[in-house]
Amino acid sequence: MSVSSYEKDGKTFWKVYVNIRNGSIREQKMVQGFESEKAALAEEKKIVREITEKLMKRASQGYTWGAVINAWEASVTGPNATQELQPNTIANRMSRLSRWTLSWLKRPAAILTNGDAREVFNQMESAGRTLAHRKHMKSTINVIFKWGIENKMILGVHESPVNGLKLQGTKGESVPDILTIEEIKTLLLEAKRLDHPWYPVWAMALLTGMRNGELHALLWTDVDLDNRKITVSKSYDTRAKKVKCTKNGRWRIVPISDQLLTLLLELKVRTPDRTEVLPRFWQWDKGGQATVLRTFCSGIGIRSIRFHALRACFATQLLAHDIAPARVMKICGWTELKTMQHYVRLAGVDERDATQVLRVLPDDASAMREAVDLFDLKAKNV
Repeated sequence: MSVSSYEKDGKTFWKVYVNIRNGSIREQKMVQGFESEKAALAEEKKIVREITEKLMKRASQGYTWGAVINAWEASVTGPNATQELQPNTIANRMSRLSRWTLSWLKRPAAILTNGDAREVFNQMESAGRTLAHRKHMKSTINVIFKWGIENKMILGVHESPVNGLKLQGTKGESVPDILTIEEIKTLLLEAKRLDHPWYPVWAMALLTGMRNGELHALLWTDVDLDNRKITVSKSYDTRAKKVKCTKNGRWRIVPISDQLLTLLLELKVRTPDRTEVLPRFWQWDKGGQATVLRTFCSGIGIRSIRFHALRACFATQLLAHDIAPARVMKICGWTELKTMQHYVRLAGVDERDATQVLRVLPDDASAMREAVDLFDLKAKNV
């Protein structure tokens, strides 16, 4: 706290600055323009009372939302982490919270309401975020808010502001963007014809179903050309700039087909001294692989897709050619049947030929016989 003088336009004025902290909570205020020290001192006492009352109220409500999410982040990172979460998962949650709950950060978490939460979800919907994205945000807020209550950082409430909110999509479910077999052939044909540097990356993705990070981290030591198999055991983390384990933490084997063998042998001949199987690009290192693919797809007149959609193309093509879902699930590294069923539905495996049992249209012979009988009946009645 302080009262001090300053000069302005040849006259002396007084200003008041009050800064009070209560634990991790701080309030401060400055007022200037007083013509006498006595008036400034009187204002100082008033501000001290005002700030003290505000601090007491804030202390009874607990920490701000920003402090809660920062404390949660600290609890799930480092050697003393209370949960085992992937670094990408933590970073993505913090990034989304910082963006969509920006207006909450300096407010006591305990005063947040359903109305505040609804405003966040309305903003996300207006920005084109999918229902799944909004549901994920709801789950994230719920988890961290409950953590804050359990750790006595949020006081006086017993449920999160998202509790009871119903989220609805504005449109029906959209069909994911994946390429048909003809579009796949066009993509690779044009990429090879134009000698596009990303051709081997796209071809590998379409012939193996490997994830983006797995392709980036693939080394020649992971490739067994003699036994025609690739061991997928690691992935490149774009955010952390390092190689880590696969998404589910398990290794798997991807068989090498005839076409994949040809591609690998070409790569081996071109760059015999490179330890990585695929070339390096600055866009890839920085996570810009989707932009490159989308731009190329648009340029050759096929639908623009995300890089991850190449993995979906691989899976749906195998399923469409009657490869058992269990084998596709094993090759792609999916551990949940729910994920596999999504791709089964995309490929139309369950529906194919199901309507063949509906044989209700008359054949030509039957139709002609009925017509003759009808004419005979009319002739007899004449």
